[in-house]
Amino acid sequence: MHILILVMHVVKYIPKKVYYEKEILNYDQGIELFERYSKMDIPTIEIERHHKIEELRERPDEEFTELKKYIILGIRKSLRLVPNDKSADYIVPFTSSGCMAMCTYCYLVCTFFTSSYLRIFVNREQMMNSIKRKIEKEGVHKVYELGSNSDMVLENAITGNLRWAIEEFGKLENATATFSTKFHMVDDLLDANHKGHTQMRISINPKDIIKKVEIGTSKLEDRIHAANKMFEAGYKIGINIAPIILVEDWKYNYINLIKQLYNELNGEMHDKIFFEIIFMTYGHANDTINKVGMPNVYDVFNKDIMRPKGRGKYCYKQNVRDEAEFLITNTIKEYFPKARISYCV
Repeated sequence: MHILILVMHVVKYIPKKVYYEKEILNYDQGIELFERYSKMDIPTIEIERHHKIEELRERPDEEFTELKKYIILGIRKSLRLVPNDKSADYIVPFTSSGCMAMCTYCYLVCTFFTSSYLRIFVNREQMMNSIKRKIEKEGVHKVYELGSNSDMVLENAITGNLRWAIEEFGKLENATATFSTKFHMVDDLLDANHKGHTQMRISINPKDIIKKVEIGTSKLEDRIHAANKMFEAGYKIGINIAPIILVEDWKYNYINLIKQLYNELNGEMHDKIFFEIIFMTYGHANDTINKVGMPNVYDVFNKDIMRPKGRGKYCYKQNVRDEAEFLITNTIKEYFPKARISYCV
């Protein structure tokens, strides 16, 4: 059953090309992925470093969507866990970076530009060992974020790494794994031996925003259904309203979004979930690449209600953001009075 489900998902995310570091062939998962794509007659191109592929870095912005069809296989070198004060105690450099989706606000584009394609790192045991050393050193319960710059549910449909990580955390004490996702393909995770040591935060937005802006991700209804299935499988569930995008009719859309959650989430979940609220930050890199790489995409940048935030980025003006925060948090409290709002940024 697991193999069948995973294969069905893999088919959807077949890459057009695969670039790989030779060192991946020293790892079982590297061999498995390399042989899988080689047998499918997908071009495999050897590279020296996954983070510096000159052939791809020289491509014009117009080829952004083409580059998203590629997968890069490599070895993650940096294994240092980063302290965090939002969704987790530590951010874990884990088994992937980048994504095959094309959300028009993606913060990874601001860092990697057109190189925000999916990279998969096959040295997962080394990463897990670094987590175990940190857990032992801490000695008290901490939360560890997996996939902070990727989507682990999407990656799991290709590698199975999320299920593997969940079961590894199931063996540990004083540790909870957490991940956020815009995808619904969770069936492979439902009977994983998680022992209550993993939580999923389902990322949501009004359906029109998802359709126009979060290109290549799962539908809202499918995400809600995935949250229900995971809750019924014993996972702790969070709702990540992110990023909040203030376009026309935003008040109506976000109020209706919360009402839809109330109506469609498992009723037993209402008093147990938590919310995270994140407002959109939009970068100059997003704007540039969207205009040439996806010229017909819906424009979320509104200079009338946004202001500069650091170098090359924009956020909502304080009075605009305050109004939206007040409306959204109070609507959550109205429909989910016992739910906790973890943070709002």
